[in-house]
Amino acid sequence: MTDQTTYHEDDKLLFQHYLVVFLDILGQRRGLREIKNLPTNDNEKNRFIKTLQDTYGKVDMLRTAFRNYFKAAESRFPDNSLVHPEYRDEFIASQKSEEYFYGFSDSIIIAVPLMGNDENYSAMNGIFSALVATGGISLIALAAKVALRGGLDVGVAAQIEGKEIYGPALERAYYLESNLAEYPRFLIGKELFTYIHWVEIQQPRTRLGEVAKNLAKFCREMIVQDTAGRPMLDFLG
Repeated sequence: MTDQTTYHEDDKLLFQHYLVVFLDILGQRRGLREIKNLPTNDNEKNRFIKTLQDTYGKVDMLRTAFRNYFKAAESRFPDNSLVHPEYRDEFIASQKSEEYFYGFSDSIIIAVPLMGNDENYSAMNGIFSALVATGGISLIALAAKVALRGGLDVGVAAQIEGKEIYGPALERAYYLESNLAEYPRFLIGKELFTYIHWVEIQQPRTRLGEVAKNLAKFCREMIVQDTAGRPMLDFLG
């Protein structure tokens, strides 16, 4: 993969490869269509509040779940007490990852930057974390009778404001979700599968490279084919 930097006006935009997960909370639009005006009496007010609870309440619940997951992952410090002092720094480095999460209306976006010269271990940590979050929290959502549908793929993108991602990577993930997924599932794009396979067959030069290789194997085993032959995240597995 080739990474490059480009400039726009006075701001520096760094374009690089990202994994992007685009998740849509299903069933929101029908409820929102019921709201045509502000309530004018108690009955309308009660219906208005119930509709918001049924729509925004689901959005808020899922955003909170993803936020808490990534906050906990970011703040977690690995227990290195059983690691020989000579290898502790390397062990801590092997846990490094970087991922971004934000919400847009009734959609949730996760982005993992893949640039780096660390034999891909931090990128694979981020990808593994994103897959676990997507699969695990989708089960929490189903328990609350909320269905999620998503697309996951790798492509070029940049951060434009805060953590917001812009570029072909986002379009790829959105296309999978909106045009191909059809029902509650998480489709895996060709470029994501190719990237995972590429890391899995790399010849590591360091122990950290070996970590990346093993993580790639775990991630590949989380991908199955649906009945139409499309790769999807095995969130039940």
